[in-house]
Amino acid sequence: MSHLPQTLVLCGGRGTRMAPVLGSQPKILAPIEDRPLLYWLLDDLARSGADRVLLLGGADGAPIAAAARALSPPGLRVDVHLEPRPAGTAGALVQVEHLLDDRFLVVLGDLFTAVDWHALTRRAEEDGGLATLLVHRTDHAADSDLVVLADDDRVLEWQARGPEREHEAVPRRPPIANAGAGVFDCAILETIPRDRPSDLFGEIVRQRVDNRAPIFGYRSSEYIRDIGTPSRLEAVATDRRLGCTQRRADLVLLDRDGVLVEDPGIGPAPRSLRLLPGAADAVAELNRAGCRVAVVTNQGGVARGLLTADELERLHDDLRRQLAARGATLDAIYVCPHHPETYHGEGHPELRGPCTCRKPSPGLVERALRELGARAWRTAVVGDRTCDLQLAANAGLPGIAVATGAGCHDAAYPARASWRTADLPAAARWLSGSTGDERVG
Repeated sequence: MSHLPQTLVLCGGRGTRMAPVLGSQPKILAPIEDRPLLYWLLDDLARSGADRVLLLGGADGAPIAAAARALSPPGLRVDVHLEPRPAGTAGALVQVEHLLDDRFLVVLGDLFTAVDWHALTRRAEEDGGLATLLVHRTDHAADSDLVVLADDDRVLEWQARGPEREHEAVPRRPPIANAGAGVFDCAILETIPRDRPSDLFGEIVRQRVDNRAPIFGYRSSEYIRDIGTPSRLEAVATDRRLGCTQRRADLVLLDRDGVLVEDPGIGPAPRSLRLLPGAADAVAELNRAGCRVAVVTNQGGVARGLLTADELERLHDDLRRQLAARGATLDAIYVCPHHPETYHGEGHPELRGPCTCRKPSPGLVERALRELGARAWRTAVVGDRTCDLQLAANAGLPGIAVATGAGCHDAAYPARASWRTADLPAAARWLSGSTGDERVG
C-alpha cells in the first residue's frame, strides 16, 4: 500500500459543549470505550498507510503531546506543534507552513473516523483542484456546513451552518455536509490572513467556493462522526461497541439488472432471473456485516404491457428463493413500474408519463430510507449504469459503479462514481469492511 500524503490533524479546540464530560481537556482526548479519540484516529490513519501525522494543538495542548507519544502506532511518525497564540483552524496551518508539503490531508481532531483515506486522496489527484473535501448526506443540517455539488462534484455553493436552516419548511435538496476532512493544495495558504485567527472550512474554503475556485466534494457513506456534544460522543461509543463503524455503509441499494442478475433484456417476461456469479454470496456477506440490502429498479415494462405486476412479483419471489438458497436476504425490493413516454398506445396509459420514482429521480431511495429506518449518511447505491450514479447524486449519496452489465460506460447522465469495483462481490467486500481496496480504476 502506498503512503498517504502528509496528514494534519487540527486539534486545538476545547469545545465548550463538551465541558461536562471533559472539563478542560481537549476534545481529541475524549474517551471512547477505554481509549481516547486520538488513539482511534491515529489507528485509522495508519491503517490507510499514513506515515507522517502532524498534530496542531492549542497552547494548552501538552496533554495531547503526552498522549501522542504513548499512542502512536508502530511505523507512524507523529509530531506535535502547539500554537503560541490562538490562530483558528486556518491560522494553525500558516504557523507550520514551512513544514508542509505541496499537498496534504487535513482532518479535524474531533472526528471519529473509519475511512479509506486512499480513496479520498486518489480522487483529489483526479480532481487536481485547490481542495477535495470529504462530504456526506447529513442528519443534522442545522449545525452543519452544507455544500451544493455540480454533476462533476465541483462545489458550487457553500451554505454556512445556522439556526435559520431549522425553519426551512421543505429543504431544496438532500442536505450534503462538509464532513471536516479534505486534501488541500498548498496554494490554499495564500488566502489565509496572517493578522488574525481564521477558520479553514467555514471561512477560507467558503470564500474560495464563492470565488469559483476549483474545490470538489467526494461523497462517502463511510463512518466519520464528530464528537462535539456529549450525546454524539455517546452515539459514537455505542456504534463502536456494536461493531458497525468498520463497515462502510448501513444500507446498500442495488440496481437489479447487470448488478445482481443478468439483464433479461426487453421482451416478454422471463420465467426466472439468473443471478450473476457470486452475487448471492455478496448479498450474504453484506447481511453478515450487518448491512441492510435492498433492490431499487426501474421496470418500465409493466407500463409498456410487456409483463404484468403479478408476473414481476413472481419473478422477485423466485429471486428471493434463489438468494435464500445461498443464505442471502433482501430487506426490500423497490420498483418503479412507470415509463415516461406517452406517445405510444401500448400498455397502460395510467402508468405512462412523469413520476417521482423512476431513476434517476430519488423517490425510491427516499422511500427506502423512510421504510427501512436507515441513516442516510450511511447509505450507498451500487449500479452498472450512469442512471444509477445520477440517482445517487440526486439523493446526496455515494454511487458505486460495477464493471458488470453496462459497466457505467453509457453517457446518458454526467454523474461520477465515488468508487468503482469489478462486480458486486468486490463491492460487498469493500462495503462490509472485510478488505481495504477493491476499486478498479
